[in-house]
Amino acid sequence: MVVPGTNSKSPQSAVLIPVPEADAAVGPWRHRYDPVASAGVPAHVTLLVPWLAPDEISEADLASLDDELSDVKAFDFELVHVNWFGRRVLWVAPEPSGPFLDLTHRLADRFATPPWGGMFDEIIPHLTIAHAGEGVELVPIAAEVAARLPVRCRAAEVWDMVGDGTGWHRRHLVRLVQ
Repeated sequence: MVVPGTNSKSPQSAVLIPVPEADAAVGPWRHRYDPVASAGVPAHVTLLVPWLAPDEISEADLASLDDELSDVKAFDFELVHVNWFGRRVLWVAPEPSGPFLDLTHRLADRFATPPWGGMFDEIIPHLTIAHAGEGVELVPIAAEVAARLPVRCRAAEVWDMVGDGTGWHRRHLVRLVQ
């Protein structure tokens, strides 16, 4: 069991695409083995984390987010296969991944915010299922999730979520063009 919160255990914000269609396939494991899920973050594909310091996000920043996404059309994708970051993080891949990458780069450029704080050379769009921990065996979870794939999904909204270190809430929602 994980302790709910932000991955950093400190306040942060994120820009993400919620994926409610994934709940049947990954929900039970996310809530047990992903700290942000049990802290209030729905199944999602992250576009930017961290985004801006939560206490510094202004109405102008939210208007700028709205403006940047004003011409983005909603799009369909599928969650198609299970994958790993090392053996510590289990995730499922969205295909096509291009629209997620495009949005990540677009928002990173607009807000001068590198994805994942610039920690990774390659950005890989993903929906996290579980983090390994003491006594947590992820291989059986991977097999169970794989048997429930593919899952058809639609990216119709972008959310700004804010975490205080222990819990998360949605602060802002942008509906993509239908």
